[in-house]
Amino acid sequence: MWIFEQSLPIIIVAVIGGAILAGTMLQTGKQLFLYLLIGWIAVCSLLLALEYVIVTEGERIEAVVYDIAAALEANNVEGVTECISDSVPTLKTLAQRQMNLVEIETVKVKQNLEVSINRGSTPPIGIAKVNVKMTGHLKSNDVMDGQFATFLVLTFQQDPDGQWRVISYQFFDPRGEQAGEITPPISMIVGTGF
Repeated sequence: MWIFEQSLPIIIVAVIGGAILAGTMLQTGKQLFLYLLIGWIAVCSLLLALEYVIVTEGERIEAVVYDIAAALEANNVEGVTECISDSVPTLKTLAQRQMNLVEIETVKVKQNLEVSINRGSTPPIGIAKVNVKMTGHLKSNDVMDGQFATFLVLTFQQDPDGQWRVISYQFFDPRGEQAGEITPPISMIVGTGF
């Protein structure tokens, strides 16, 4: 449910409703509005607690994006390949091959992460779009540092075990999809792919 994706809508509604009830209480001087205000605060607190406890599918996909970033930054090949679906073994192989050639120093996932889910497909498909900036170098060349900024589109599918895993990806110019697809520097060295 959309209300449990983020706490900001709950907070905005709570503040507006609370201000209206408090203002009405001050204007009328009726104690009834004090009880309504206390009830409103309790209901909004309950909604915030539920938002914190309930993990939506979109939040699960976001967690996988951050897991991939952490595994990349740790140069953990197994951690990255665990986030790739078994239904695309060529993508796993390509990721292993490319990660064995580079030493990644930092991975920054920007705050513009957007997730959408197509529940009508079988299995369900999710798409995550975000700007990412990576720094690192080829293992064969410690001196040459490189930076790679991209708008990354990851396509996920929900595997039979219920986990969301990557089935495809696209790198775009950091300005977004409308700016055009780009080829990551490592792909130029080892061929096309992740």
